[in-house]
Amino acid sequence: MSHPIIGLPLLTSNPIGWAVLGVAGYLTYQAGKKAGKNSVEQVDKECLADRAVKGAMKSVYKAKLKTDAMLNSSKEKYGEMWKEAQAEASQQA
Repeated sequence: MSHPIIGLPLLTSNPIGWAVLGVAGYLTYQAGKKAGKNSVEQVDKECLADRAVKGAMKSVYKAKLKTDAMLNSSKEKYGEMWKEAQAEASQQA
């Protein structure tokens, strides 16, 4: 197996070698660009645990709102029935 430095003159001495080096450099550039972009996106994102807790809090809050609305409607419905029952009982007594 030959040392990589021995193959360097073959790459730099002809046009195909220049094309190979150019493509390799471009691919390296693109990989670095993508890695840098991903690292910036990772800094901007919230932690997975924080997002999970926030989602759970939203779900609980929505359930609370629905429960409160349901209890209020039940309170109004049965409150009227209670008042009617009291009025009928007081008329009979």
